[in-house]
Amino acid sequence: MKLITKISRYFFSNSILIFIVISAVLYFVIEYSINEETDEQLDSISKRTYQLLKSGEVKSLPPFIEISIVEHSDTIREFKNVQIYVIKDEGEEPFRQLTSFININGTNYKVIARISLLEKGNLLLSLLIAMMASIFLLLLILFFINRKVSKKLLKDFFDTLKKLETFSIKSGDQLKVNKSTIEEFEQLNRKLLFLSEKASSEYRSLKEFSEEMNHEIQTPIAVVKSKLELMLQTSDLSEENISLLNTALKNLSKLERINRSILLLNKLEHKDLFENSDINLSEEIKNIITTYDDFIESKNLSVSLSLNEDFSLNANQSLINILLSNLVSNAIKHNVRNGVIKIDLKNNELIISNSGQKPKVNTEKYFERFYKESGSTESVGLGLTIAKKICDLYDMEIRNEFSEGFHRFILRFPL
Repeated sequence: MKLITKISRYFFSNSILIFIVISAVLYFVIEYSINEETDEQLDSISKRTYQLLKSGEVKSLPPFIEISIVEHSDTIREFKNVQIYVIKDEGEEPFRQLTSFININGTNYKVIARISLLEKGNLLLSLLIAMMASIFLLLLILFFINRKVSKKLLKDFFDTLKKLETFSIKSGDQLKVNKSTIEEFEQLNRKLLFLSEKASSEYRSLKEFSEEMNHEIQTPIAVVKSKLELMLQTSDLSEENISLLNTALKNLSKLERINRSILLLNKLEHKDLFENSDINLSEEIKNIITTYDDFIESKNLSVSLSLNEDFSLNANQSLINILLSNLVSNAIKHNVRNGVIKIDLKNNELIISNSGQKPKVNTEKYFERFYKESGSTESVGLGLTIAKKICDLYDMEIRNEFSEGFHRFILRFPL
């Protein structure tokens, strides 16, 4: 959930709670005020009635004034709400009444004064609705103001996020952020700049160390390999010594391939190191299949090609050759004897399929460095990693799937 949305939700939920509380308080305050005003009017009416009783000029006027003679007088004055049946309206209406007693010339009178609450209730409802609507409108306006202000205040934060999204320590460029007038965001920017510079520095050091090590290791490998090859050419070696030398040479060759692969992986971080040209992909595939003819015949594999002869790609020829070679060799290496290889190139998609055993793990693990499912000592486990890196370099999508007894590497080229 976005920060702005979360802030807005908190504000809105709290606003609703405040709205309910204020509405309830307003209702009781307005009702209390109306009752107070009504009670003052009733008290005034009662006093006026007493004066008229003394002069003998008043009579009952139901339901508003009711005067009756009682045996005993009382000092109690009681205010309460009652429901009175009104003949005119043929129904009950709410009234506020005051019951009081007065003694005039030895006669005890009970005086009940009433005021209809119907209009006052309507007034209360109208006032309440008007005030609630005003409060709700105010909260709604504040909600949008809060959202707009939050966006403005958080603009520096979102600008920094965008800069972080495009920042890469591989590019060698420094992270650049806009200066903020908000102290907390400015502090965040300073920390991010410090961390980015530190990460870039450590990456450069590690990369330089890796490249230097890979370059430096080639010479001793070449020297040791040539010496071992010379030793193999001597005639006074036992079969055991020859076997040991062959094992050493195989491992040196593997180390040499690993070294070359790591060097290539490091270079693949920089697209500008490679010159591009238009490549006819179908011709490239045919050439690679020809290269692997002996390997294909040794496993008695059947190769089926369905290629769009006119499809071309603008990329570095050596890298595309490495990409296709790795995928084709993988299809041969992990095929079953008397198996099948199908290569389809149509539209902007290349599918390389081979018969094989069901994978033991998620097929996406095949692109991880040094992953080898077969356990072969010959494989260095970097072929598909390099293939994935080349695809990333040219914005190509590559995925692997298994269904109906076939492994499929699917390459989708950018349009």
